[in-house]
Amino acid sequence: MNWDPVDQTVLANEQVIDGRGWRSGALIEKREIPMYYFKITDYAEELLNDLDKLEHWPEQVKTMQRNWIGKSRGMTVRFAVSDDSKQGLEGDYAKFLQVYTTRPDTLMGATYVAVAAEHPLATAAAADKPELQAFIAECKAGSVAEADMATMEKKACRPAATSSTRSTATSWKCGLPTMSCGATATAR
Repeated sequence: MNWDPVDQTVLANEQVIDGRGWRSGALIEKREIPMYYFKITDYAEELLNDLDKLEHWPEQVKTMQRNWIGKSRGMTVRFAVSDDSKQGLEGDYAKFLQVYTTRPDTLMGATYVAVAAEHPLATAAAADKPELQAFIAECKAGSVAEADMATMEKKACRPAATSSTRSTATSWKCGLPTMSCGATATAR
């Protein structure tokens, strides 16, 4: 979440300009805040169907809502977490990384899996790696507004070179955890 420490409120990505709150100008903090979430995907079909029942709504607004609700068909895929990456992880995070993709046909060419700076795998990997901790802190401080992301310099911790393209390399320049390329998939 984007937390404005002056206004004491959560801000949408669009309200963060150059890392600062649009109203207060305070440097925004990234925070994990306990809250309720609705799994909107459970209601997507009903919401999409009922948009047509709305009278006197401009078609443009209905289209925007359809695009926001979205609907996609794809698969949930689980990548196994390598044994040397499980330290500091609990529950399912120590077993697999689950992702959703609308393009399962492209997974055969997957050579690595990237995780967000806030993901428990990144946190666990950074526990004793100052370089990775600094990289994660930099990522968390950055903007996530689409307009900003389109123009910002791309950075990443990358895997060290390995002799085999099929191997599940465990040597990463910044110590990121590795995922095996073996995956199980479930269609949705």
